[in-house]
Amino acid sequence: MSISIRITSPSEVEELSQIQKAAFKPLYEKYHDAGNPYLRGKDDILRRLNKRFRQFTIYYKEKIIGGIFYWVSGTRPHGMELKDGEYYLGRIYIHPEYQNRGIARDAILLCEKEFPDARCYYVDFPEDMEKNRRCYKKAGYKDTDDRICMEGAPALAMFQKTASDVLEPAGVTLPMIYEVDKNELQECLDVIHQSFSTVAEQFSLTQENCPKHTSFIPLSFLETQMNGGWHMYALYAGKKIIGYMSLSKEGDNAFELHNLAVLPEYRHKGFGKLLLDHAKKVVKSWGGSTIKIGIIEESTVLKNWYIDNGFVHTGTRKFDHLPFTSGYMERRV
Repeated sequence: MSISIRITSPSEVEELSQIQKAAFKPLYEKYHDAGNPYLRGKDDILRRLNKRFRQFTIYYKEKIIGGIFYWVSGTRPHGMELKDGEYYLGRIYIHPEYQNRGIARDAILLCEKEFPDARCYYVDFPEDMEKNRRCYKKAGYKDTDDRICMEGAPALAMFQKTASDVLEPAGVTLPMIYEVDKNELQECLDVIHQSFSTVAEQFSLTQENCPKHTSFIPLSFLETQMNGGWHMYALYAGKKIIGYMSLSKEGDNAFELHNLAVLPEYRHKGFGKLLLDHAKKVVKSWGGSTIKIGIIEESTVLKNWYIDNGFVHTGTRKFDHLPFTSGYMERRV
């Protein structure tokens, strides 16, 4: 059966909550445990539509048939802190009419393509649920032989899956955008440097002839921008940052877009446009009407990309300290 996954939107949550109840009803009737998802409503799903989790909706053709979410950061249930490269499969549920068809296994494997930095996955489930055991084994998980026993709840079997050490950027199709935390600035800077290094190489820019080019900026630049109230956004594949942009207010209705970047290995997949569309949405929500940008005028490919995305050229300026012409563009939102 051909299935697909999509990032869960708030509009899907009501339907997902009903599927979750139907899926977990047999388990609740067996154990009557207070933590069973059968007892929870749509707020249980809504509260996971944030940076700490990755929540996906499972589709068969155009029909919603289930959901799945992963913890990507913080302390997962049972008090275990997630480290770099570690993910915890918090829950997967399939509508009863579509169970026992291998859909859960296929959904798990699809989700894992969205986590290129993964090194290890964890999951737990009632140890006497043989159906769950078979599903996770088919998805590559192995029994750790550890068990979690809590009063009033079934014993949980702990399973683990080791992922490849090779990053797989080609599999990423559903990255997500969130505001940047201060402790992520260094990773954002690395993304900026790697992304703009291709421009520096194209125009023979070095720290000697163009020390202020974006490919050479120090961490203190981003720290100053964050402290100055700039809004910074990162594009995440799992917990790995693969893109970046920032916005600053330039007038009553105008905002400037800075350092829109996507790592070279993740380009040509529409992710730059994803960041740009998010910038337009944010500026519009703030009551702004215009986004402005500055580019290297001689970068014809980049200039045409912005033109294709609704920007118009507004002028150029030559600075003695720069070995290129500065070009300026803007777009109404």
